[in-house]
Amino acid sequence: MTTARQHQTHTARRRLLAATAVTAVTATVAVLTAGCTSDAKEDKASTPRPGLSTSPSASTDPQAAEKSKALAAYSGFWTESVKAYETGTEKDTKLVNFAAKTALNDALTDLANMRKAGTVTKGSPGHRPEVTAVNMAGEHPGITITDCLDLSTWQTVDRATGKVQPYPPEQPLRYVAVAETELWAGQWMVVKMTPDGDRRC
Repeated sequence: MTTARQHQTHTARRRLLAATAVTAVTATVAVLTAGCTSDAKEDKASTPRPGLSTSPSASTDPQAAEKSKALAAYSGFWTESVKAYETGTEKDTKLVNFAAKTALNDALTDLANMRKAGTVTKGSPGHRPEVTAVNMAGEHPGITITDCLDLSTWQTVDRATGKVQPYPPEQPLRYVAVAETELWAGQWMVVKMTPDGDRRC
């Protein structure tokens, strides 16, 4: 971490939802950010909307059912993640039902950092997820989901005062993030989240 770009990339991997810059707080919501810039002039039609669509259009795709299940798991992962970051703890959430391996470990680490920093989040990020790769072979079949995350509707706040922790000027508000999901005992789980700082959305 000798450069700002390296620092951002490390932070992005550390959480789905940010946790380091601006006094180790703003990073909390700036999570997967990694060196891309928000395009304020983009057509509104391309702007991610809050909430996740988990119902792909009807088709003859033999893998459509599994894709739909993976997208539903991704939606659940974010729903429970947002709940956890709103309180600073995974308790009383179902995060473990949707996250495993690196994705879960990173989230738990970031929640611990948030508690130390005295911060929580409010609101929720916008999404535009789609399945971009499928590999149904092996012990744990995998599906890759590419999403456009919009942080403009998600903020980090001081737990004690409720004061919003502003994003740094260089903080991109929309960027591409890639989720790796795996099928474990009939349940799709998010196992890794990776930002792509060079891709705007």
